[in-house]
Amino acid sequence: MDHVDEKLLKQKEMMEEFEKQRYDKDTIDKENKSSIFDGMINIHKIPVTFGERTLLNEKIAIWMPEDFRQFSQEEINAVYLLGNKPDFVFGNSYLGFSLGFHYTSNEVPNEYMGDFLKIAKMVLEKSGPKVNIYSEKVKKTGNHIVSSLELVSHTVTDTIYNVMFYSSLEGKVLIGFINFDYQYLNRYKTIAEEMLTSFRFIEDTKEEEG
Repeated sequence: MDHVDEKLLKQKEMMEEFEKQRYDKDTIDKENKSSIFDGMINIHKIPVTFGERTLLNEKIAIWMPEDFRQFSQEEINAVYLLGNKPDFVFGNSYLGFSLGFHYTSNEVPNEYMGDFLKIAKMVLEKSGPKVNIYSEKVKKTGNHIVSSLELVSHTVTDTIYNVMFYSSLEGKVLIGFINFDYQYLNRYKTIAEEMLTSFRFIEDTKEEEG
């Protein structure tokens, strides 16, 4: 019996040490040198395969973990209690970040999406002191302008890091987001930025091929 208890104790200690190493700075620094575009990376010592997925009837594409599944409407309603709920949310059971999109009815032409960022900032800042915006960018992806914000939002129990991005799809605003718990910032920030870099419009590729 003592032998069994000693074996269980050793296994417990090994598991605790492994969990500690998963979030160790050296582990994170090493993992951050890899890229989702390599196809497979380690996230806190867990191998994760990334690939491009097309969405919205093959109008847009973005890289995400291959085992990300689309949440049901019931799951979305349970997580996003206030405001405009996203149309699509993707995630899995073992990674602490998610990807989502909300295709709005707001009509804004592509050429004004850079200016739209001012409106997005104003709306977020008016939501109260619980939102802190850290960066804003405007870039051209193919023939489309994509604006983005990096911000931290606070709830009663959590601090969430958000990468929000805005574009015009067929004349209407498409909002995308990647978010995760702030405590994982050192690892997930690089991944979120690469996912945003991968975001593209299918029609741009077709025009280039044509």
